[in-house]
Amino acid sequence: MNNRVQIKYDVAVIGGGPGGLPAAIAAARMGAKVIIVERNAFLGGAAASGLGILGYIDRQGNQSLGGIAQEFIDRLTEIDGSIGHYRCPVHNSITPISPDLFKIVAVQMCEEAGVDILFNNELLDVKVDNGKVSKVEVFGKCTRTEILAEVFIDGTGDGDLAYMAGSKYTLGQDGTGIMQPCTLMFTVSDFNLEKLFSYVQDHPEDFGIKEEYAEGYNPDYFRSTKGHCFIGLQNLIKQAKKNGEFDVPRNQFIYITTPSEKLLAINTSRLININAADTFELSNGLVAGYKQVLQILKFMNNYIPGFEDAKLSQIAPSLGIRETRHFEGIDRLNIDQIYAEKTNLNAIALCAYNIDIHSGTSETIDLTLVEKSFGIPYGCLVPKHIDGLLLSGRTISVDSKVYAATRVMGPCMAVGEAAGIAAALSIKTKTPVSRLAIDEIKKILIKNGAIL
Repeated sequence: MNNRVQIKYDVAVIGGGPGGLPAAIAAARMGAKVIIVERNAFLGGAAASGLGILGYIDRQGNQSLGGIAQEFIDRLTEIDGSIGHYRCPVHNSITPISPDLFKIVAVQMCEEAGVDILFNNELLDVKVDNGKVSKVEVFGKCTRTEILAEVFIDGTGDGDLAYMAGSKYTLGQDGTGIMQPCTLMFTVSDFNLEKLFSYVQDHPEDFGIKEEYAEGYNPDYFRSTKGHCFIGLQNLIKQAKKNGEFDVPRNQFIYITTPSEKLLAINTSRLININAADTFELSNGLVAGYKQVLQILKFMNNYIPGFEDAKLSQIAPSLGIRETRHFEGIDRLNIDQIYAEKTNLNAIALCAYNIDIHSGTSETIDLTLVEKSFGIPYGCLVPKHIDGLLLSGRTISVDSKVYAATRVMGPCMAVGEAAGIAAALSIKTKTPVSRLAIDEIKKILIKNGAIL
């Protein structure tokens, strides 16, 4: 027999990842009564995987994220959970974080703001009355909980709340429907990076990025930069594939440093042809991901200089999903509009990352530089034809190319803060989220230290 409970809030945030977490904190700091519902036993989403955060600094060296996103890094730095922001010739910037310390700081910041947290609960149903989301039902520990709220924020990443509310969407990339691949992150210990750097210095042909934009992306850069992402060793992968010891659809080995010199995050797993919004495909992807982790670890031990004794430290608690549903907002940001005057005027967050499209059917990556950060308009957070709902994180309304930049954690956190402020402002002013004065949202964001 299931227990049934009904609770009421001003703002309900579904999903505690980079899109949902700042939203809940921002709304609560403005005085709203807020609950955040998370399907897992932790907050942070992809930030709890070991992956460093991209998007704090643009290609010209300008910081593009402030507010709650920067507050997280400041607080992590105080407890050795981050080593700050580092410039990168390829990724513009990288900010390594400790996934476990991020989980702790996330809970602390929610508690301090007065956010109620409901862990281990899965979204079960969404009720829409007269075009407005009025309640959701979640399920956990044999309990069905009905949550009534004035504004709901979808921070699920895949847009599960918006999907169940009937919001219009497309799957995958424009024109093809192909989705970028998933990754199962893991961390390793017992490695010798200097041995790897010496190898790539002696074998420049086996060094990953040779495009002009990657000037300075070399062993000297890695030696001098604590926060970096290494991409390369394509010839070693070819050799392993020839020997029948590597069948991951990946042509390069990728690791990312962490705040601990004893741990590296491995971003080499690659799961293609998977719709992670489908429960069976998601499950099958995880099964394949675990197999890939072991194969990649053996490849590291047998082929990569400096990793002969590398040992598995931890596997990410969930699959890293790059792309699933894209929802239709009252605005849609297209690639040819990113620097338009209207985009800038209506921007409630900045994106400082490049257009980074991982092929969903092969082993390649298509990277296009974004020279300076661009704005994300508020209308991209507001779904068409559905009131009482805001999109946050990966779910916002943008085209495929823009999405390939905005999908990373940094801009998702900035969007989340704006969504939380908009939700609280909607309640204070008794104004639908679709009719809010954007200048008022921007004014509060700037007051709180956000960068626009």
